[in-house]
Parts: sequence; structure tokens; C-alpha cells
Amino acid sequence: MLNSAGKSNPLIKNYGLFWKREEVEWVPRQGKLRGIGVRKKRQGYADFSKQRRIYALYDETFRLIYVGQAGKGNRRLYNRLRAHTRNNLAHRWTYFSWFGVCKLSEERDEDDDFVLEEFEGQPVGLGDTLNHLEAILIMAGEPIRNQEGGRFGDGVIHYRQLPLDHENMSDEDEYDDE
Repeated sequence: MLNSAGKSNPLIKNYGLFWKREEVEWVPRQGKLRGIGVRKKRQGYADFSKQRRIYALYDETFRLIYVGQAGKGNRRLYNRLRAHTRNNLAHRWTYFSWFGVCKLSEERDEDDDFVLEEFEGQPVGLGDTLNHLEAILIMAGEPIRNQEGGRFGDGVIHYRQLPLDHENMSDEDEYDDE
């Protein structure tokens, strides 16, 4: 479905693939999930801890072991992932991927990270919905016969995780493409 400006209105606004559990500081109610755009790199860092999204957990061999959602009520991604560091999955996952429905605002927080806008239900066309659901399944599960990959479209931004020691990275390290 196109919005009033004639642009596609994607279901998924941003995503991150195979982020490392060990690169998250698991602080109660204060943790961040920081990333930087893969293609729109110089726009700055963003915090996705309060994102509403679908997420997937993987073991050390990248085998998909759990799929969940965060966003109903006050449940957000960081809190859901942190709960998985203490529950029956605590010693079973090493990586996570996420697919978010909230877009970034122009506002920044105290660490100069872009923050998320509140989610507002928006009509999404059938074609976009099917493409996004397929893309989530392909990217999260990495089926061996899907060579093409998922199709989110131009308006969806891929983020890569910022390591905990990202202040020590060079500009080249920080802004390399995949």
C-alpha cells in the first residue's frame, strides 16, 4: 500500500541479523541494543532496546532455537532478551536477530543515539506484508534453498550491532559495508 506521498509503507522498518549476546551489557532496565545502519552509516547510532519486533535466538552454530515477539504491553526487545539470559534458554543461545516495526525519530537520547518513535498502526498492503513475512523467515531461518534472500524494500534499514568497545574502533572498522 502506498502512503499519501506515494511511497511504500513497510511493515518492518529496520532489522539486525546475528547480533552477539556477549556484546550486550545486561543491566536491569538500563541496557541498550546499539546499532549503526549498514547502508546509511553516517546517520549515527541508534538504540533498539525499546523496539517492538519479532526476534530469533540462535546457538553457537547459528542454529535457530527460539522465535518470539516483543511489543505487547510494556514488553520490549531488551527486556525479553534479558529474560532469556535467566530462564530455561539462558545457556542455549549465543546470537539473536530482530525485525522491528517502529521507525527511528529525529530525536536523540543522552548518548546521542537516535530513539524510536511510538508504534502507530498503519495500513500495510498485502504485497508488502507477504514480502516482509517471507523476508523474516528467510533471514531468520536461512533455508539452504533460498539463494535470493528476503525482500524488504528500499525503506527498510539493516543495522549491525555496535560492539561494547566501539569507542576503540577506527572509522574504517566502524563504517565497513557487509
